Amino acid sequence: MTDYNKLKQQMQERLSRKIKSHGLNATEDDIIDEIEDAIEAVNLRRQFEATPEKPFEEKYSRLIVLLAFHAITKYGAEGETSHSENGIARSYDSSTYPQSLLNAIVPLANSRGDLSKL
Repeated sequence: MTDYNKLKQQMQERLSRKIKSHGLNATEDDIIDEIEDAIEAVNLRRQFEATPEKPFEEKYSRLIVLLAFHAITKYGAEGETSHSENGIARSYDSSTYPQSLLNAIVPLANSRGDLSKL
């Protein structure tokens, strides 16, 4: 069994390094919150039911960090749909996370025996 607390700590450290290397600012609480939000987004899209023993699937840990990073890069410009300044153009869709990253999440299929969720 994977120690998910240790894995989450590693993800937070990776995100912190990524933020610093891009000259961004985020508090430790911001980093923790964004990791938690990204885990929730992955689990929701994946249709994965988290448990205390397994709060997320380990194979999505790198994607979770990328999702959290993208959310932090939008701080101060949440929901921006278009912006151009000094030759830099930005536009965001209504989603916190880029669709290209969300497309990397493969939803779980329902088993044939459990038709109650259809």
